[in-house]
Amino acid sequence: MLGTKKSLEFVSLLNVLRKKILKPLGIAQLGKYEYTLVSGARIDALYGCVIVEYKAPGKLSSDKEIAKAKEQLIKYIRQETQSEVEWDRYLGIIISDKIAFVRYDKTRKLWILRGPYDIERQVLIKLIEAFRGLRRKALKVDSLLNEFGPESPLAGKSIKEFYQKLISPKSPRTKILFEDWLRLFKQASGYSPDNLKNLEELAKSYNINGNVKYDELIFAIQTYYALILKLLSVEVVYLYGGGRFYKSYIAELDDAYAREGLDGLKRVLMDLESGGIFRQFGIENFLEGDYYSWYLDEIDKTLADIIAEIARRLSEFEPATPQLEPESARDLLKRLYQHLVPEDIRHKLGEYYTPDWLADFLLDEVGLSRENLERMGSENSLKPLEIRILDPACGSGTFLVRYIARVRDYVREHFLEDVLVDYLLKNVVGYDLNPLAVLTARTNYLLMIADLPRRSNIEIPIYLTDSLMVERKTTLMGSVYVLKTVAGEFMFLRQ
Repeated sequence: MLGTKKSLEFVSLLNVLRKKILKPLGIAQLGKYEYTLVSGARIDALYGCVIVEYKAPGKLSSDKEIAKAKEQLIKYIRQETQSEVEWDRYLGIIISDKIAFVRYDKTRKLWILRGPYDIERQVLIKLIEAFRGLRRKALKVDSLLNEFGPESPLAGKSIKEFYQKLISPKSPRTKILFEDWLRLFKQASGYSPDNLKNLEELAKSYNINGNVKYDELIFAIQTYYALILKLLSVEVVYLYGGGRFYKSYIAELDDAYAREGLDGLKRVLMDLESGGIFRQFGIENFLEGDYYSWYLDEIDKTLADIIAEIARRLSEFEPATPQLEPESARDLLKRLYQHLVPEDIRHKLGEYYTPDWLADFLLDEVGLSRENLERMGSENSLKPLEIRILDPACGSGTFLVRYIARVRDYVREHFLEDVLVDYLLKNVVGYDLNPLAVLTARTNYLLMIADLPRRSNIEIPIYLTDSLMVERKTTLMGSVYVLKTVAGEFMFLRQ
């Protein structure tokens, strides 16, 4: 057996695992006779332990062998844990001439097997993600709120500093961006001075007192939230777009600040805010110089230190969490913003968010349940991918995220992941008039598709536009609305 091609590939893979993955990540191995137990160094890591079982080449070639290997790995996880409560903290990996992953889904109370997969680049990325999860926190709502939520010291000092810069700007560009944001925000949300009543508590929660300028306060909160989204997104792009599995954009940002001071940090942030770093990795439209980049013209040592701290805290999270734990894929960023701006205030500002359970219910009601996707696919496996979805007021992208999660479940079972991204980008689209909603939806969309293979540069199909804006024309009949559709162009008289 040792002389066969498969055996040589197997030995090569083990060397890659030990020397190219575990060693650069600084992860120690605990050897056991039957399997390898790799322990995490922190109790809040995405995974507490990864158990790796090695099988001879060919041992994952039949359903019977696969089921046997799965049950063996489940047995090892049970041996290592004290109770069922701990099962989901373990990830099992079976390595042969193929790779399979075993996890416990505590929501459905099921052991999930993913694979076996042929050994190729995308699968090795999944392997690296699993071991990175031993060193990083899970990207989940409660953890994000602990670090960045309204009660965190970091949120308080960040928002207060952004606010101070807005009420005493050094650059005319800051004033221009703020006024343009306010105009669009009023148009998107129905915001008016009457909404500013009873906002005193919000100001106090961020230690802002005196004669508070509430327009600037809302903009400061949104700027803080937007910066978190951008830094998280660029971490995702670095991981998947550049194959820099052991590096971090945030680490490079921190290094630039340490080496070059304020100028170095500003240079890196300007590349981020202009969208240059995203275009470098093949995403054309993620950032295009938005309103929330105003702080670049106001940055000083105090603000730079705060931004560097936000970046360092965010670097502790594992951006691959939605891929490692697909059942946990949620519009998690929406909930962070919901806590930064309390519900009653958001409602006064005209902001309402769809809960995940309602989005799932409505998707089922319109015929997009997982069962219906399977039924469509029984005739033509690509048919479910050809369904066109448009959310004309997508907000943070809840419906789109929940739908993409369903499609990903479908393609995983039908081995269609290689073509999925092209279909999604063409067929699953969102519009919104609120620039913060667009940024949130793009970030959520990116988190859901970042690991998928793609053949060329892409645009995230979330657009800042008014879906109710209809073209107007003057004709012999008078002033008309023009509605362009795939069926043709229709004109309606204005009443």
